[in-house]
This record gives sequence, structure tokens and C-alpha cells, in this order.
Amino acid sequence: MSIYLKLRGSTRRLGRTAAISAAVATAVLGTTLATAPTASALDSSHCTTNITNQWRTVEDLAGAAVRSGPGQTYTKRYGLDFGGHFWAVCTAKSSAGNTWYYGKDDIYDRHGWIVASKTGKGYY
Repeated sequence: MSIYLKLRGSTRRLGRTAAISAAVATAVLGTTLATAPTASALDSSHCTTNITNQWRTVEDLAGAAVRSGPGQTYTKRYGLDFGGHFWAVCTAKSSAGNTWYYGKDDIYDRHGWIVASKTGKGYY
């Protein structure tokens, strides 16, 4: 048997092994990605009322905290300064009875909750 035929058989086995490995990796990764929830889906789970997408503008001179949930007890994710814009998609009431908007800021697309009392209708 020639060297060419021996190498050709090895190449076939190697190619077959690589193809099988790629298929298994794709199946495992695809299943993992399909079952992993998105961050925004988790954060917006408290929404009680969907609203027409609207801009809100921070009207409090001290700014407003954007939190991980609708209420002061949730952790602060970041702050928006006076005049900062927030794209709201839904609302919820906190345990204290305050209205909160869920959405994202206009610059960095960071998601979170902002209390309605510190915002006004946006100008976009």
C-alpha cells in the first residue's frame, strides 16, 4: 500500500471526527442558548401594564436611580442625571404604591426600572 493511500485514510478519519465534533458542539451550544432567558425578559417580569413605547425625561434636579426592579428595595443599577432620557415600555406598581417604568436609557441601552415621579413625558 502506498503512503498516499495511508494518508488519505487518516485524512478521512480526521475529517469525519472533526465533522462529528462540530455537529455535537453546535447541538449542545444551540440547546444552551435556546433555553437561556434574556436579561431583559427577567427584568421586565414585574410589568403589569404594557404602554405605547414612550420617552421619559428625568425632571428631578438630583437625577433618578435606575433599579433592577420596581421599588426602592431593588438594587441600583445606574443613575440618570437631570435631563436624561429613558425609553419606557411598561409600568408596574411598587409595594409602596408608586408607579415605575421599565425600559432603557438612550445612550448605552442599559435596562432597568425608574420611578415615574422623577420623570416627565419625553421630548423625542
